[in-house]
Amino acid sequence: MTSSTRRPFVLLGLGALLVAVATLVTPLWVMRPFRPQGPTELAVALWVLRFGPWLLLGAGLLAGVAVARAWPGGWWRRAGAVVMLVLTIGAGALSRINVFEKMFAPMPAPRFAAAGESGLPDDAMVMAVRVGEQARGYPVEVMAYHHVLNDYVGDTALVVTY
Repeated sequence: MTSSTRRPFVLLGLGALLVAVATLVTPLWVMRPFRPQGPTELAVALWVLRFGPWLLLGAGLLAGVAVARAWPGGWWRRAGAVVMLVLTIGAGALSRINVFEKMFAPMPAPRFAAAGESGLPDDAMVMAVRVGEQARGYPVEVMAYHHVLNDYVGDTALVVTY
């Protein structure tokens, strides 16, 4: 077969793979923690998240067409097209996982101690709250990882967030 008959399946497969990888990488790159985002890049990342399922459907269809175009060729064409299809589907599946939820795991069973018994360094930054005569401090270092903590101070329910 000539290169002109090979090109369509390669371009379709690579296009599908590119769309799937971009759908995976764009939000992760732009919205990574502890980094400011510009308004344009954030708008693009949010657009990719919003339309990601449709983009991935299109990528999957392109990859399927690439497999169909490559199938009449030799085993190496079939194998290459199937590899592109599997990579496209894999990138698409990974893009649907919210890694930020995984990174910032909820605190399942918080423990509290008096300030003198906490083991925190004297210069530790804490977020403090006082309800009546009771007070609580939440170390910023811990809250920066978990982001949300449910607590009670006396009879008052609190949601602490950072």
